[in-house]
Amino acid sequence: MIFASNVFLFLYLPLFLAVYFLARPQWRSTVIVAASYIFYAWWRPDFLLLFVAITYWNYWFGLRIKARLDAGDKRWALRLLWIGIVGNLSTLGYFKYANFGAEVLAALLAPLGINTWSLETIFLPLGISFYVFHALSYIVDIYRKDATPTNNFIDFAAFVALFPHLVAGPILRYSQLAPQLRQRTHSLELFSLGVCRFMLGFIMKVLIADQLAPINVLFISEGTLQLSDAWFGLVVSTLQLYFDFAGYSHMALGLALMMGFRFPENFNQPYVSQSITEFWARWHMTLAHFLRDYVYMPLVRKRVAGALPALVYTMLLSGLWHGASFAFIFWGLFFGLGMVIERKYNLATKITTPYHLGRNLRTFVLIILSMPLFFTNDLRHSLDIYQALFGFNGLGSLDLYVLGASKMAMSFAAVALCWLVLAGSNNVRYYAGNKEQYFMRHVGGLKAVLLWAGFALALSSLAANSFSPFLYFQF
Repeated sequence: MIFASNVFLFLYLPLFLAVYFLARPQWRSTVIVAASYIFYAWWRPDFLLLFVAITYWNYWFGLRIKARLDAGDKRWALRLLWIGIVGNLSTLGYFKYANFGAEVLAALLAPLGINTWSLETIFLPLGISFYVFHALSYIVDIYRKDATPTNNFIDFAAFVALFPHLVAGPILRYSQLAPQLRQRTHSLELFSLGVCRFMLGFIMKVLIADQLAPINVLFISEGTLQLSDAWFGLVVSTLQLYFDFAGYSHMALGLALMMGFRFPENFNQPYVSQSITEFWARWHMTLAHFLRDYVYMPLVRKRVAGALPALVYTMLLSGLWHGASFAFIFWGLFFGLGMVIERKYNLATKITTPYHLGRNLRTFVLIILSMPLFFTNDLRHSLDIYQALFGFNGLGSLDLYVLGASKMAMSFAAVALCWLVLAGSNNVRYYAGNKEQYFMRHVGGLKAVLLWAGFALALSSLAANSFSPFLYFQF
């Protein structure tokens, strides 16, 4: 089940909200857990058992780690932490990286004439990267004494399973949500604000991202691209990625607000960044914060690596988290080295103006150039696209897209670009220092009319076409 589907909009969500608000406050966490498990099992009921097992594993280790710390036995607490971490990462590694590891091993041993076994394709459980990171942060924060474990399994299960963020984030910390699980505000004002956020995300997904999807498919599947085809397809695919994932995040934050939860923001117009470093402060911000706090800072503080090498290692891990392939490893390396160069030559110094044409354009082009690795998930295919991008296959034309994509898709590509260029109010507030809750404002007047009109148009588009899954579900 996905947010942008008729089943969710007209069956699941109304039923959930009715049961949730009719339930007594002390029962609402139980309602959240039950509803979230139904939401997850709608896709694959068998993987729900794995999800529950990971939840209980970390709940149990959290209590044991706290008990050892209270007893003054930090050594055993550290051992328990590592057992918990290894259990989480082993599960993630098996489902996400076992096939890739077997392929790499076979390629290394083949020249020696050694035949290795081959694994059957292992199906990746939906959202496993996200909920494993949630669980990991819980036990690490308990060991660091940044969070207090709960004795209520239902509250912890609600934190991990809360369906708005379950399958594609934002990535949350238990310390952020624990006070809200105990007590939170419900009001018509907050609910209406959540509805507006949800509608905005729905428009971004259905009216823009899904309309650009056919161009992305053509771009990825086309055998031999030429310069104009490659650049046009790459720009449009990059726009689709943003509106798809940012649209999901808006819907997730909106649903959370309807239930009284306040999630951290996950995007702030990343494509108007003026450096790669700033891009990662604006794109998938909760993942960037997670990698900073649980990978980069420990490497630096423990003196495992210097600041710049640690930055490269962290971005390599980011690439590997996105996908088990050499293409994603090089994608992470691209950003890691880019950020190192920016620091070396002071290209990522504090920026005080919302827009700067030269820096904005340079950064956007660099982001664009990283994307063949992301979209193809295949190093050889990426190299073919780079060959086209640099004109080695000729200039070409846009006939492929004009003939293969609908006029509506082409018009929404222009709408998407204008959205990024003209929607600068959040960007201005960001640079004015108001970085927290800068989206938390009411929509009225003409904006409200446009929002409702766009939502109605998106609903009609959804009715006329089948829904498409969110791109980040594959991670």
